[in-house]
Amino acid sequence: MTVKERLDAMVDMAVMELKMKETQECGTVTEGVYPMMIGDVWTFDGAISGVQIFPPDIHAVAKEVGAEVFENGTESYFMYKNIAFFKYKRGGLNALHG
Repeated sequence: MTVKERLDAMVDMAVMELKMKETQECGTVTEGVYPMMIGDVWTFDGAISGVQIFPPDIHAVAKEVGAEVFENGTESYFMYKNIAFFKYKRGGLNALHG
């Protein structure tokens, strides 16, 4: 799979997660039944939904889809199809390695 195909698949999964999260009904069997791949990314405009990725060079990944990488205090991220793809900077939190 190409980088673009991988990101497209992750966008589809993220959109589905958001839909599942929004349509859960508290107090019913649907409560809490959704995957967890989205976290918050802090941008200049506030928090947005993001998917953590683990490339050695996030700039190279962003370039594949014509995106610009932004930096905040703890993350590097780029926007693709209204989803932020982010990587924690060294020493930051990491979903795989706590």
